This record gives sequence, structure tokens and C-alpha cells, in this order.
Amino acid sequence: MSSNQTAKSREEVLAAREAKKQAKLKGKNNNAIPGGDNTIGNKKIGNVASKDNSKKDNTTPVQNKTGASNCVDEVDRAAVKEPALDQAADNQKTKEQIIAERAAKKAAKQARRKGPDDVAANPDMTVKDVVETLKDIKNVAKDIQDITAKVSAINFEAKKKPVVNAETNKAPGEDSSGKSKAELRAERRAKQEAQRAAKQATVDKAAKAKPEPKKPEVAVKPEGDIVKEKSPKPKSLEKAKPKSVNANRVNWFQHLYTAQDKDALQKVSLNSTLHPAIVRLGVQLASRVITGSNARCIALLNAIKEMVKDYTLPAKTEFSRGLESHLTASLEYLWAMRQPSAAQTNAVKYFRHQLTQLPNNVDEFDAKKRLQEEIDHYIEDQIDKAGEAISMAVQKKISTGDNILTYGCSSLIERILREAWSSQLKFRTVIVGDRVSDDGREMLRRLVAAGLPCSYVDITAISFVMNTIDKVLLGASSLLVNGSVLGAAGTAQVALAAAASNVPVLVACETHKFSERVQTDAFVYNELGDPDALIDKNDENSPLKDWRSNPNLTPLNLTYDVTPASLVTAVITEKAILPCTSAPVVLRTKLTEYGM
Repeated sequence: MSSNQTAKSREEVLAAREAKKQAKLKGKNNNAIPGGDNTIGNKKIGNVASKDNSKKDNTTPVQNKTGASNCVDEVDRAAVKEPALDQAADNQKTKEQIIAERAAKKAAKQARRKGPDDVAANPDMTVKDVVETLKDIKNVAKDIQDITAKVSAINFEAKKKPVVNAETNKAPGEDSSGKSKAELRAERRAKQEAQRAAKQATVDKAAKAKPEPKKPEVAVKPEGDIVKEKSPKPKSLEKAKPKSVNANRVNWFQHLYTAQDKDALQKVSLNSTLHPAIVRLGVQLASRVITGSNARCIALLNAIKEMVKDYTLPAKTEFSRGLESHLTASLEYLWAMRQPSAAQTNAVKYFRHQLTQLPNNVDEFDAKKRLQEEIDHYIEDQIDKAGEAISMAVQKKISTGDNILTYGCSSLIERILREAWSSQLKFRTVIVGDRVSDDGREMLRRLVAAGLPCSYVDITAISFVMNTIDKVLLGASSLLVNGSVLGAAGTAQVALAAAASNVPVLVACETHKFSERVQTDAFVYNELGDPDALIDKNDENSPLKDWRSNPNLTPLNLTYDVTPASLVTAVITEKAILPCTSAPVVLRTKLTEYGM
């Protein structure tokens, strides 16, 4: 402990002792005989008091041990000499005595807080004070233990008793009727059992009302086993689990699988506002009755022509806006049946451009007549006259005795060969086809019917006949703006074999088939054919026969492929014989020609 703390404790002890002395002296003065000399037992109280007062005034709290010991001796002597005064003071306690006792208790408490080590370090405390201090500490510890025991007992009793809500005056486990949770559960179980028994009774009555079928023999179980009878449930018909959406699909071509063809036919409502010609065309496109780029384009324009002819303008509506909304609904239905080709897209653009050029105050009859004439004009110029011009250009490239190879079935190539044969050009045609598609065989049938000498070769044997070929003449579904040719699947293989044998490849394509789309492969955009067409139906042992039940087997039937511009010698159009890289120039001139 520091010296300041020691001095402070000494002062408190001295103050307490001095207070006791003063209390004793005053009690003695009160008990003194009147007129006397203030003496008890032949001892002068006044002298003692004066002596003590003089000591009190002259003594101050000093840090040395000698001063402290002197003060302690004097106090002890006064206490020994005057035992009678202590008894009198104990009998009659004045206000000052009570104050002195309180001051002494405060000093004891401070000493108790400081602990026994601090008390031992204080030399001014007597043995009696130390003993009293230790007794007080012991008593306080006992009181704390008693209080702790009482609190723990109260908590234990509170846990046993349920907590009661002050508002409802009920425990949390009790409901409004004062029942516990266990009782409520038991009541619920009893209700459920009663309901089950009632259901079972109704089922039994219904079963008894019906004629009882023959019961199958039931194995007898031992008596000890309790058998629970279950109500007979009708067996539901087993339905075949539908395959997942991604079953039998090629991961690289997931974006090509669309909800078209047969599903689109089911989406057409019976009270549809579509024109019958549009509905008929959609069915023909979905079922692949109409094939070929030119045939699809002509069929679309004829259907639009029929729709315009029978269109009725609503009241307070402009002709162009009313017909545009009707056309949009029809095209959505057609494109859902089959994705549009480049020729169809360009034809629709041309028709819409002519529709916007109609004046606002045009008569309905005049507008219909004008639009029908524009459709006829487009078919005549862009398809008929363009095919005639291309045929004349190709005839100049054919010589007598040439062997011309073609692939698939193209109406433009058929026209070119027939007109060249009718112009007294003698040549031989080799038609290449594949096992999947019947286009090659259809082309063979048409040319043979026209009297042309023809040969048919499968695409797998093209390398064996390419050495005897002079020219390769191919059709195209579209010519892309980057110079690539979008044709029937297998066109790229024929062009590659021709380039390997140094045989010129000529592509006949009208300008209305030119597309602004850029495509370098057949993965980005394509159409998927019927996968069942890849299966040989005549072979009963074909491993592809049950391909739908095998999730690991996925046949893929692509409709188109992309032939790069490097494999094509030239593109023959109605304008001129051009390289494939001139496609952007043709597109720009065509837009300015039609004012688009």
C-alpha cells in the first residue's frame, strides 16, 4: 500500500477513537454530582479531558511509527483507567455517541474492503479492531451465501411451475378451455381416428352395394399378427413417362430445335381470322409438300394476293394500317410452320414497301388492284424473267459433248438443262443424290421425262465420277452477303470434290435470293428435317429402328449447308456472271432499284 492510503486509514482510526472519548466524557459530565469537583473515584475528569484535548490539538497524522504508537498507548491507558465511564456511556447513548458509532462502522467497512492484508499493513489498528473486522467479513459472506441459496430455490420452483399469462391468466401450453398441449393432441388424434372410421364405413357400404368379384386367395397369417385392412383403391392406368425436353437432342444444335411443324398446327384456333389461303399454305409448308426456294416464294405471294383480294377494311381505319396488322398475324402463323427462306423474306419486304407507298385517301378497290398488280409484277420480273436470263447465260457456257454434274433438285437448274437441250446442245447429265433425300431421284425423273440422257450417282461415289465431269452446275437457296452459298445439305461436299479435281463450279441464283445475313458455317442457322428420314425402313435389323427409346442415340438431319466462296468459280445471275464477293454490290443496287 502507498503512504497516502496508510495515512488516511490512521486518520480515520484516530478520529473514531477521539469520537468515542468525547462521547464518554460527555456522559460522565452528565452523570456528575452537582456542585462537585467533576471527579469520580478520586480522579479528575477535567484534567484528563484537558490533557487529552491538548494531545488532540498538538498531534497530527504523522507518517512515522513512533507518533502512531504514542497515540495508541494514550488511548489504551484512558480506556483501562475508566471502565466505569464505559458502562455509563453504554447505558445512556446520546446523539453524539450514535454519530461516533456510525463513524466507527464506516471505518470498519473501509478496512473490510481493503482486505486483511491492508489491515495488517496498518499499524494503528488494534487486535480488537482486526478481530471485529474479520468477524464482519465472515458475517457478510454468510449473508451472501444465504441470499444465493434463496434465489436458486426460487428459480427452481419457477421452472417447475408453468408461466402464466397476466392477461389470460393461463399457461402457454393451455388453450382457452384450460387444457394442456398433451390433452389437445390426444383430442385431435381421437377426432382423426373417428373420421377415418367414418370413411372406412362409407367405403364398406359402397363395396357391399356392388356385386362382389371373386376374391383371390389370401395367405393365412398367424393369429399373433395384427393385419390392418386398407380401403381398396382403383389402380390408375400406367402412363408412359414423357421424355425430357432435351432428350434425343444434339448439344451443339440446341438452338435449332423449335416448336414447329405438328405443334404449330394445333395452335390455330377454330375461329381464327386468318384467310383460308394462308392456313392452307401453312399446312403445306409444315408437311413439306411445297419445297424449293422459288416454289415457296411464289406460293407465299399467291396466298398474300388472295388475302388482299378478300380483305374488308374496317370502319374508320386506313387501308395500309389495317392490312398491315392483318398481314403481321398471317406471317406469324406461316413462320411458325416453317422458318422463312431468303426469297420469302425479300418478297415480304417488297410487298410492305409497296403498301406504305399507298396514299392515305386511296380508294379500297384501287388499293387492292394496285397491290395485286405489284405482286404479279414481282413474280414475273424477279422469278420468271430472271430465270430466263440466267438460262441464256448458262447456255453460252455449255458445249456439245460436255458432261454436266448437278446435285439435288432445283427448278432453275431443271429449266436451264431443258432449254439447253431444246436448243440443240448435246450433252450428258450426271445427277448426284443421297439416300436420305428424294430430291436427286425427283430430278432424275423430270429430266428423263424431258428426254435428256442422264446418269444417277450416290454422293458417296462422287469422287469416282468427278474425273469425267466438265462442269458442275448447282442451285442455291440463298447467297449470303459474305459470298457463301447456302444450299441443300451435300452441296459443299460436291463443291469440295470439284475443286479437288479442278472442275469449275457454277452457281445459278437469282438476285431476289440474296440475303444480308452473314454465315460461315451450318451451325449458326439451319433447319432440321425429320430424323426418321435417316432410317432405312426396309431394314428390320437397323440399329436406328428404336432410336427414340435410346437417350444416348441422336440422329441429326440438317437441311442446309454452307459452301465457302473459295470453292465457287462464279455466280450466274440475271444481271451478269459475277464472283461471290460481288453480293454486297448487288444488294445495294437492288435496294435503290425498289426504293427501299
